[in-house]
This record gives sequence, structure tokens and C-alpha cells, in this order.
Amino acid sequence: MMALNLGAVSAQWRPCSRLKTLCLASPPATDNLRQQLDNLHKEADTTRAKANNARLRLMRLSEAVEKLRRQAAVSVQTGKEYDARELLFQKKKVTQAMEKLKSRIELLDELSAKLNEVISMKETLLIENMALDHDASETEATSPVRIVSPTKENSVTSDDDQHLDLNSLQCQEEEEEEELRIIPESESKNEESIVDKRRTGANNVYTYDDFMKGIDQQLDKIEQELETFLRYSNLLLGHKKKPEYSKVHHATEILAGIRRIRNRITTIRQTGDIQ
Repeated sequence: MMALNLGAVSAQWRPCSRLKTLCLASPPATDNLRQQLDNLHKEADTTRAKANNARLRLMRLSEAVEKLRRQAAVSVQTGKEYDARELLFQKKKVTQAMEKLKSRIELLDELSAKLNEVISMKETLLIENMALDHDASETEATSPVRIVSPTKENSVTSDDDQHLDLNSLQCQEEEEEEELRIIPESESKNEESIVDKRRTGANNVYTYDDFMKGIDQQLDKIEQELETFLRYSNLLLGHKKKPEYSKVHHATEILAGIRRIRNRITTIRQTGDIQ
């Protein structure tokens, strides 16, 4: 009789053990989402800071263009036509650098906006995950499906493909500083400035193209992440309420915007002014 009672206690304990295992499976996914959000916030802050720094450099280049224009006008008035031509040549180079910098600022602004949208989507997903964790703690062992399915989905979609590595967005500070070096301190240094500019031209082109390529690679990762999210969402939409449809529509719009940016980057790299 004692043996039968022990068997009954053991049979009653096993479902509780399974429930405990299922409940503990959710927090790691939630922690993973928190870590992803921290990384996304850092990357968004870095992108905004780089865009602001680029705007400051653009202002300095604008001042440099105006200074070169005035010096060229003075050279023409004093009959120094050769010096005037050299100054105008330098002005053209700085203007080209400004155009590249404007395109770069625009891309950084668009990328920052897309990062903010992804952050908003991740925050919504985190809230839903936390609600699921709360529901999981109250769910009986006879109905573990609602606990396992979301955590498995989130754990699959939150591994290597979720991390945005924006190391390639490290702006080439030295590149813009080289543009400012062409401003002559005196008319006697005009030719030396031109030689330095031509020597650094090839390196500037390489780093600019590498910068564009890096942005395209990171946007490709975000695009793959959104496609994975949409695939899972479409599978689960059958038993979701109407508000879920608006979230999927919003994610689809973000995906379309990222694809437009990637197409634009491809066009710039193929037809841009690269020497």
C-alpha cells in the first residue's frame, strides 16, 4: 500500500516538472531581446552622431569653397591667372567632396530612421514576450503549446542574424580632414596642396566605396531579419486579432524602404563620380 502511494505522488509530480522546464525556457528569449534592443540603441546613437559630425564637416567645406572663390577673384584682379586656375581647380575638388558628403548624410539619416523603426518593432515584440512569460507561469502542464511556440520562434530569430554590426559605418574622419588640407595658407603653397590632394585621391575613393559597401551589407542583414519576421507572422496570423495585421503591414513598409535604399546605394556605386 505504501508503494502504491509513492507511485501516485511520483505520477502527480512529473507534470509540474515539465511545467517548470517550459516556464524557464522563456526568460532567455526575453533577455536576448533586451540585449538586441541595447545594441540597436547604441547603433542608432552612433549613426546619429556620425550624421551630425558630417554636417559640421559640410559647413567647414562650404566655408572653404567660399574662401577659395574669393582668393581666385583676387588672383584674377591682380593678373595672376595661373594661380586663379589652380584655386578654381581646388574649389572644384572641394565641391565634389561636398556632394559625396551630402549623399552620405542623407544615407545616414535614412538608416537612422530605419533603425528607429526596427527598435520600435523590437520593443513591441519584447512587451508581447514579457506578457507570454507571465501567461506561461500560470499555464497548466496540459496546455504547453502557447508557451513553447513563441519562445522557440523568438530564440530562432534572435541569434546571429539579429545582431547589427555597424562597424563598417565608422566614418573616415581622416578623409574629410584631407579635403580641408587643400585650402592654401598662402598663395605660395597652392601647387603643394594640389599634389597632396592628388596623392590622397585614390585612398579617398577606396574608403568611400568601402563605406557604401558596408552600409549595403548591414541593410542586407536587416532585410533578412524582416523577411524572417514576416514569414513567422504570416504563419501565426490565422489566430491573431486585427491589430496584428497593422504590425505586419508596418514591417512590410520598412522592408520596402530598406530595399529602396539598397537599390539607391547600388546605383551610386555604379554611376557615382568615382575616379
